[in-house]
Amino acid sequence: MGLAVSKQGEVVTVFDTAGLPMMSGSLEQVETWVAERYVGRTPGPEAAEVPDRWRPWIEMFIAEMDAARRAPSTIQTRVVRLTHFAREHPDSDPLTVTREMLIGYMARPRWSPRTAHSIRSTLRLFFRMLYELEHRRDNPARTLPPIALPRAMPRPCPDHAIFQALAVAGDAQVALAIRIGVQTGMRRVEIARMRPSDVIGQAGNYWVHIKGKGGHERAVPISDELAEQLIAIPTTYVFHNPTTGRPITPQHLGKLVAAALPGHWTAHTLRHRFATTAYAAERDLRAVQELLGHVSPVTTAIYTKVADDSMRRAAAATRLTL
Repeated sequence: MGLAVSKQGEVVTVFDTAGLPMMSGSLEQVETWVAERYVGRTPGPEAAEVPDRWRPWIEMFIAEMDAARRAPSTIQTRVVRLTHFAREHPDSDPLTVTREMLIGYMARPRWSPRTAHSIRSTLRLFFRMLYELEHRRDNPARTLPPIALPRAMPRPCPDHAIFQALAVAGDAQVALAIRIGVQTGMRRVEIARMRPSDVIGQAGNYWVHIKGKGGHERAVPISDELAEQLIAIPTTYVFHNPTTGRPITPQHLGKLVAAALPGHWTAHTLRHRFATTAYAAERDLRAVQELLGHVSPVTTAIYTKVADDSMRRAAAATRLTL
């Protein structure tokens, strides 16, 4: 495997064979990350080494994000973005990288708008750190052009697709994951890390306690049937890796759910379905925002598909009678 591990306080960091930090988080998070990626993995070539000039600065970047209490998944994404740039420019030095180099990298047509947006955010954070800590006299990423993200349409998974998946699901765990997604609108990462002990309340008033993005907490009411099924699970995690006893990764859970659902429907479209159905029931966007754990109702609006009949009636009301 060739990995190295260091521990500072409660933070554990995994390094690759080139000495580049790959993942940082709690011991539990690191154990899960390693098990899902390396247990039973087919041997393959090592990734290209990170240029020596970049390594200490990337380590500093990780330390800064750890200090800011960024989520391990966020840190990992930032490191991947920055590492790719470094490997694409092996002779470069982060202290002398120019804006022209950054623009040339971001202008590549293969980046989707969302990927380009993520890359820009990473580069701006990294070079702002170097500038503010006085390792650079300028910030080459400060004026990188903003990336417009096209607004996507809500994609609520239709009920017939859910019924079909539940009818043919050969794995009770997959069926349970689908039911949780349908009834709670939880993100796949939240479902993957769910514990039976997250169920609170009593018959007729059960809730599931969720720790979501950024450590924000919320509670979502659930049916007695689902609550009792979850409470009866004997393992620490609802969806555990039998090899490690740790939760399965969100990516693996997402693949299982997507494989069970017909067509192009995914675990995330169950969340869209929850948002759309909940909004149609009460027309209360704030309530749906709280259930989904969104910071802004603007984000919630993206998840809620307005019923076709509502749009037809709204459009019909504008017509002139001649």
